[in-house]
Amino acid sequence: MISLLLSTLQRRRAQLISFCRRYQTEWTACFCVLAVMTAAAMFTGRWCFEKNGYPTFALQANAWLQGRLDLGQDYPWLELAIYEGKYYVSFPPFPSYVLLPFALFFGTETPDGLISLFFTLAGVWTAVRLAESRLGHRQEALFWVLFLYLGTGYLFIAMTPAVWFFAQVLCFNLSVLAVAAADRGRGGRSLLYWACAVGCRPIVILFLPVLLVILVLRVREKDPGLSLLSLIRKYWYWALGPLVLGGSYMLLNGLRFGNVLEFGHNYLPEFTRSPEGQFSLNYLKTNLPLLFRLPQVQGGGVFSFPTFDTALFCLIDPLSLPILFSILWAFFARTEEPGRRLRFLLPVLSLFYILILCTHRTLGGWQFGNRYLKDVLPWLFYGLLCWMPKRGWFRQPARALFFFGLAINLIGTVATFNNWI
Repeated sequence: MISLLLSTLQRRRAQLISFCRRYQTEWTACFCVLAVMTAAAMFTGRWCFEKNGYPTFALQANAWLQGRLDLGQDYPWLELAIYEGKYYVSFPPFPSYVLLPFALFFGTETPDGLISLFFTLAGVWTAVRLAESRLGHRQEALFWVLFLYLGTGYLFIAMTPAVWFFAQVLCFNLSVLAVAAADRGRGGRSLLYWACAVGCRPIVILFLPVLLVILVLRVREKDPGLSLLSLIRKYWYWALGPLVLGGSYMLLNGLRFGNVLEFGHNYLPEFTRSPEGQFSLNYLKTNLPLLFRLPQVQGGGVFSFPTFDTALFCLIDPLSLPILFSILWAFFARTEEPGRRLRFLLPVLSLFYILILCTHRTLGGWQFGNRYLKDVLPWLFYGLLCWMPKRGWFRQPARALFFFGLAINLIGTVATFNNWI
């Protein structure tokens, strides 16, 4: 009996060691992200287990469990839509779907911070696997994934589960999962992740053509003679998940606001009071220059960073520079992988996405950097992995940019949460 027990323990130990070695890059990336987030939490008190002071999605999930679509009362410190005298959550509903089973046990005090952290680590893990498959090198994959998560403004939004940031963390990582699944030819899973991301940030719907192009390329690698019509007939079931999920969004919108396309933001008081509403081309001339706004230099050479709307995009997100260079490289070097159409589609859709964001009344409110721009990073990151020059001279400047991005975002996150700037 003892020898059998020892034999079982040794076998389990060997399996565990094999598992850790097989996924050592993924584990390393997750531990690195955890380490930096822990350091930021030590200075700010933004621990993942702290109570969420802005639990909008938990309130909505709890209201559903009580059999009502509105919240039943006003919560003045939250952004709520007011429609026909009732108070509704004005954000897309998928984060409340995630919190629904937790609301059964925790009510309105769901563990939002831990759930947000779970999505972050799931995104990191998946991004490493995607980068390894595209680059074929573990250390390179680790570097670029850490650049994506720690060398950009993602760190700021990941440090708090407040309603605005919680939805973006989910959208960001679901986008990573969608792209990674598409690159592996997993169409049903990819489109379902994309539909979940749309339920967090609806404008992400723009990137559907990117996923479809990647999926068509992957399918035709296995079956080059497959026509587009034959592909649709063969893989029509991929659309079932997104149709069901999208139908639930539209049903909720119709029941709450009488419009299947209305999530409620247009009924926020700040937009109903504004003659221009939520979106207007008139906002473009004000918001677009903010993407290039430099911090003000005070006495003694101290830079004062704005904490409302945004600052120079490449200063907070230096990963944008390698991304822009890789896109240009793909055009001039005539890179074919992962397809000629994607070389045009991905940058054009990303630019269109940014222009739409600039027609919004604000560029994200209180923040460090520009949280809205994080929506496009997972998609552009895929282009970076596919098109970056495979030469050492490209990687050396990128190392310096990563450490700059890590430093400025770690310091900026701590300073913003502590009201030092």
